[in-house]
Amino acid sequence: MITDELRLLPARAAQFIRRHRDAGDCAPETGFSVLEVLVHCAQVRGEAFVAFQLLSRLDLPGPDILQQAGLDDALAVLDSFAVTEHECAETFGPNWPHVMMHAVDATAVLDDRLEELGRPSDAVDSRPRLAAWVCARDAAWAAGRIKSWYRAQDAAWERRYMDEVTLREDERLCSDLATAVRDAAAAFAVADLVGTGDFTRAHFETLLGPWRLCSPEAGSQLRALLR
Repeated sequence: MITDELRLLPARAAQFIRRHRDAGDCAPETGFSVLEVLVHCAQVRGEAFVAFQLLSRLDLPGPDILQQAGLDDALAVLDSFAVTEHECAETFGPNWPHVMMHAVDATAVLDDRLEELGRPSDAVDSRPRLAAWVCARDAAWAAGRIKSWYRAQDAAWERRYMDEVTLREDERLCSDLATAVRDAAAAFAVADLVGTGDFTRAHFETLLGPWRLCSPEAGSQLRALLR
């Protein structure tokens, strides 16, 4: 899952910032955030959200507009950062390949097929789903991986940017899809913890089920994880 494009993305983002800084385009009214720059520079949209979470562990400005005073700090981080397996594991935990694959897959599915998708499940907001999410959270907490667990979900669903392609007239559909994407990320991040504490395989499959209806790739990931 560490593609050449992903490896090059921080350097491309730094180049973009320098180009616009030198052109005087960094005033607040024409400014940009690090996440916006990553989205603009990424050839695969989902990799921008993955990269932003990888960078989020460092002293990097958040999703707000970059101010002149913070440009040098942002550039220093982008210039020095290398996308490695170690960084991916530190950010997303030991299941990072599946977490990152899901993030990229989710963005592609929602970008390309959103208008074709129905609601992923009538039970997406049911009490069993919420109970499964809580058990996954508790398993992540007990394993000392709560931060990476939340990062996995943040990488898969970026509401600010998905607003541009969501069906505004059907907020329920968007809400259900957001929940399905988030819950699948929550499941993939703790797949290796199935059977620990109160987190069962049934919980895992409950979290992944709604998204599996939207994406065939989710089914193949599930089979690989549960072999």
